[in-house]
Amino acid sequence: MDKFNSREIQLFRAVSEYINQLITDITLENISEIFQQRSEFSHLLKDYFLTKFSPKVKNRNSKLKEFLDKLEQFSDEKTGLIAIEIFKNMVRTNYFLDKQSIAFKIEVKNFTNLLKAPQPNYEMFVYDSEFMGVHLRMTKVSRGGLRWSERDDFREEIKSLMVTQDGKNSIIVPAGAKGGFVILKERGSISKEIFHNLYSQFINNLLDLVDNRDEKNNSNFINYDEVDSYFVVAADKGTAQMSDVANEISISRGFWLGDAFASGGTNGYSHKDLGITAKGSFVSTERFFLERGVDFYKESISIIGIGSMNGDVFGNGINLSQKFKLIGAISHREIFIDPNPNVEISYQERVRLFNSDNGAWSQYRKELISNGGGVFLKSDSNIKVSKEMKESFDISVNSISGNNLIKKMLTAKVDLLFNGGVGTYVKSTLETDKDVGDLGNSLVRVDAKNIQAFAVCEGGNLGFTQKARVEYSLNGGKINLDGIDNSAGVNISDHEVNIKILLSQTDLNSDENSKVLKNATDEVVNMVLKSSYNQALGLSLDENRSKDRDSEFAEITTFLEDHLSQFKRNYFAIPLEENFVLSRPNLAFLFSYSKIFITNLLLEKGSENNILDSFSNLEYLLEYFPKSLHQFQDLILKHPLHREIIATVIADKIINSKGVLFLANFNKVGKEEFLNILSRNLQIEKMVEADNVRNRCNRVSDYSKLIDFENRLTQIELNCQTAIKDI
Repeated sequence: MDKFNSREIQLFRAVSEYINQLITDITLENISEIFQQRSEFSHLLKDYFLTKFSPKVKNRNSKLKEFLDKLEQFSDEKTGLIAIEIFKNMVRTNYFLDKQSIAFKIEVKNFTNLLKAPQPNYEMFVYDSEFMGVHLRMTKVSRGGLRWSERDDFREEIKSLMVTQDGKNSIIVPAGAKGGFVILKERGSISKEIFHNLYSQFINNLLDLVDNRDEKNNSNFINYDEVDSYFVVAADKGTAQMSDVANEISISRGFWLGDAFASGGTNGYSHKDLGITAKGSFVSTERFFLERGVDFYKESISIIGIGSMNGDVFGNGINLSQKFKLIGAISHREIFIDPNPNVEISYQERVRLFNSDNGAWSQYRKELISNGGGVFLKSDSNIKVSKEMKESFDISVNSISGNNLIKKMLTAKVDLLFNGGVGTYVKSTLETDKDVGDLGNSLVRVDAKNIQAFAVCEGGNLGFTQKARVEYSLNGGKINLDGIDNSAGVNISDHEVNIKILLSQTDLNSDENSKVLKNATDEVVNMVLKSSYNQALGLSLDENRSKDRDSEFAEITTFLEDHLSQFKRNYFAIPLEENFVLSRPNLAFLFSYSKIFITNLLLEKGSENNILDSFSNLEYLLEYFPKSLHQFQDLILKHPLHREIIATVIADKIINSKGVLFLANFNKVGKEEFLNILSRNLQIEKMVEADNVRNRCNRVSDYSKLIDFENRLTQIELNCQTAIKDI
């Protein structure tokens, strides 16, 4: 047998690393042993790959079938079977380009039976001697941020975030996606120049595997999938300043999206400047306090925070109200304690820190901290406990370690626990730290049963495990999901991308386009926050409907599991029907995936419904765009994603108002009549101007009248059904 050349060895290293990320309990040593000991197997895989993707090969199909037939004899154990499935389902690669990296695209959807938990349908993997990265997508039209990960199991982190993103994206056009990379160097040796270079390489490798609008990629590429041109990314942890770099690459390569490729750059909506993620999070959390009769913009509430004033989400969020009484905060390295703050003075100091170059808690002016407070390091082993700290955090000892102090703060009796940072701080009592991952926070992690805060605001991702949310909720705590609370960030980015796509079709030059986009900022922000408000209100309406109706919501859970491959009740910690108890975090998943189901149904090919093409429903397309852009109405109607936009707006509107039990109609009457019912509901809402009624309920805490209104609309539709049958 021929020896492997250096490029072929690199390919097998890439595949080995990918297998190790797919299934973390298969070690690199195990994989290497199999490839080395089974030389015939390795050569067959290599020959299959080269035959599949080399542009010079003739009689490709017959040769591929021959190789696959021979490979079947090696599918007797898991690692070999996974390797075969990877090569079989690899649809693109830049292997034959003159690059030091290797990237390939896999259709993971074809072998999810071999993997645990929800998986992406499409995945790209990039391997280089200096970095590795992945990009995971649920559909061809998906979007999500790229993060700099520092975890060995970085794909597991990215996958968890993708699942969160998928639910979060139920209110926007693209489905969930997430990307990330690890740099194979000591962090201290990574300069800005090195990071810029490796990030750029990662982006370029990903774009190698993407088509340009409706055209197939490089003619030297052998592709095994359909045109795949919608590829959009965003900033994330560690890449907050890199959107301009990504857009420069997009423009230099002539990619059709131009500077819409990466949202949030110089010519885009800055999340931090607008504070949009934080504002949306508090719009969602405000609902809990309104139900309690508290307006936290007028009355003080006590808060424990996770984050620092440097952070976009934490810094913006904790400064939204001058009445917020921040008694403690936990950042990556520091602990801030202010047991009895003067709310006005502390607010002003937080604003100063947020606007400074260094917003670390150590920069907080010590003379402004109340008696018994201070700033400490998490690494401190012997922190003196003041009388005020004992009272605030129920501490009985005179000295405490930084880690134990954090645990006491997380479980303090306060009005709000605000997660605006990074890391998983809360698990359920049934989970181990190994189950959770994020070992860096294992020393400070607490059990949800011990959380005493009235409510939780999840501006950051993955602060709680889903089982922890459920445990906290069933104990009386008020919590949604991170994907519900912080969805405003992805929402504004989606608007930015679609507005840029629209403006790219006008005769305006780049400066004029930029001015139009900026002038629409306030409108877009208001639209996004209204969306967050409507979703939180819709959840509360459904929570009210769910009283004594667990069995009906259990049926919807089963329905979604049967109809959406990515919906797995085990992954979302939803009990089986015989043990079903509905918690708000579980309801939030039902809510998001009910929207995804309706969106998918409306976009389904071959359906006889014409809801998306109905002239009367074009108003939903116009409704998505700011009124200042309606001057381009003709181009809006021709937007490349116009059908996806209409479907998303309709699904959001229906579930927010009717709730998830609306899906029960599908089982009762079938797909086509279900779509007829949906269409009639939309028409009835327009006739009675239902949105005007809902808009008058901005700060409502008694939902009975609003639910009665929705029930009456449903009854009108039922009367229409009866009349149609009689005719």
